[in-house]
Amino acid sequence: MINIFISSLIGSMVVIANGYIFNYLIFKKKINEFNIYIDSLLGFVLIGFISLLINFFLPINKNISSIFLIFSLFVFIYFFLKFEKKNKLLLVLTYLTIITFVIITYANINRPDAGLYHLPFIKILNENKLILGLTNLHYRFGHTSIFQYISALHVNFFLKEEFLNIPLAILPGLYFLYLFKNFIDEIKRKNEKNIIILFLITAFSLYSFNRFSGLGNDGPANIFFFILIIQFLIVQNIKDIDPDEFYKIVIFSLFLLMLKPFMIFGLIIPMILLLINKNKLKLIKNKKNIFCLSLICLWFLKNIFVSGCIIFPLKETCFDNLKYSNTEIVNIASKEAEAWAKGYPDSKIKKGFDQYNSNFNWVGTWSKNHFKKKVIEKILPLLILILLFISFSFVGKNYYKNLNIKNIFNDKKLLYLIYFLTFYMILWFLKFPVYRFGIGFLSSFIIIIYVFVFISNEKKFYNNKILTIILVSGFLVICTKNINRIINKLDQNYYNAPWPAMYSMNENENKIKKFEKIYDKKNNFLFFYSNGVECMYSSSPCSNYLNRNIQKTIKYGYQIFFYEKG
Repeated sequence: MINIFISSLIGSMVVIANGYIFNYLIFKKKINEFNIYIDSLLGFVLIGFISLLINFFLPINKNISSIFLIFSLFVFIYFFLKFEKKNKLLLVLTYLTIITFVIITYANINRPDAGLYHLPFIKILNENKLILGLTNLHYRFGHTSIFQYISALHVNFFLKEEFLNIPLAILPGLYFLYLFKNFIDEIKRKNEKNIIILFLITAFSLYSFNRFSGLGNDGPANIFFFILIIQFLIVQNIKDIDPDEFYKIVIFSLFLLMLKPFMIFGLIIPMILLLINKNKLKLIKNKKNIFCLSLICLWFLKNIFVSGCIIFPLKETCFDNLKYSNTEIVNIASKEAEAWAKGYPDSKIKKGFDQYNSNFNWVGTWSKNHFKKKVIEKILPLLILILLFISFSFVGKNYYKNLNIKNIFNDKKLLYLIYFLTFYMILWFLKFPVYRFGIGFLSSFIIIIYVFVFISNEKKFYNNKILTIILVSGFLVICTKNINRIINKLDQNYYNAPWPAMYSMNENENKIKKFEKIYDKKNNFLFFYSNGVECMYSSSPCSNYLNRNIQKTIKYGYQIFFYEKG
């Protein structure tokens, strides 16, 4: 376990160091202007950008990752020596190390997606530079997240390969710290609406993001969605926003898209800010746009090379004239993803994907199964908490007396968020109504509507100390829960215990699997076939699908997978 603890410490130092580098390069911040709680989160953005850029030309192998690690640690030491608030930094570092250790020790991986394509894709990044037409090997490689790139840059010579899990495990702890800090700040500002919003988001997040196995690609996307909402809410003047505040929101919204394509509409938030701003030209001409454009263009270019689509599997964004383009895979992936999100596996009447998805044929099946068992069950604690707040407010003396309805609609920020979240809710319901996709905007919508209607900045019915005690107690509960999980698993002895199992979905298997090699007609190696089981973190490239029509060519040193036609 000492290995995991040291890895958690080093991983936390790497994220903070890269957060400092990002803020120094992009926002020109001096060391003592660094805000540990929000600026450290930008470390994930920089690590992802570096890894993505490198893979266009080289595999993200141990040589590169080791150089990155050494450089990051030197930067952290320099930052620590120059930073005035050393005690605060040490406290944050200690907290992050302990929470990361507790979250990841003896944890499960995200099942089954980690074994199907998260870990196999990370292995591909470690052993290969950019591969064109990778979705022909496995369509899920078109669904990968920037977090796979972040993880790939953590496989080095100094620490175990399992270190690649550390960035994902650091995120919840850093996010909770960010939430608590903003909650305390809003109490100091006496912004009653924001206090309640942050309290409810924090309580819901503690409930939703306390397991490593529950994160996957959807967890980070929903976490950064909440961060985007909060950053918008804490802007003091949305019509005359500080450029640095604006570009943090832009960067988080772009990072959201790189985490999950469905989050592309998060860009509406910075668009709103730009449209209503008094100094539009000043924001548009800002040099930070160069980084923002570079970031998103690199990601879209990567998508085109991997799948033939700017956003996979949205067929309207695909280029059919590329050698490796495969419209059949795009159509199947699009229809299947939508059908499964709408409860297709639960349907007793097996219709085709097209028929099931159309004319709301799916609503009955979805509402009886996923809606009741997942959406209602997971959202219910939040609804109960809000109902308790409403009850207490009615008990509160004269809280609703002389309530002015007109004043409710004066809060433009909440109105903008309601329009934005309503749009997202409708889109989510019509296209991908699976709970894990919609955690962020479902809960945000409920919270914002409640605060918009029932909470006033002029009056309050609650006690800030009690709210703080509730949040701290909730945090201690999830820590205790994870510690108990570790204690209960101390006797487990699978291959890479106590790290999350990376090499087999079956924890009882004590060795890395060797899969079958697939060759083309000229006896050239194509890929590893896993015989239908999860590839995990094995040799690459690996697929659990076997298609004999796949061919491979090499041009300018780049591998290109394509389907043999005819």
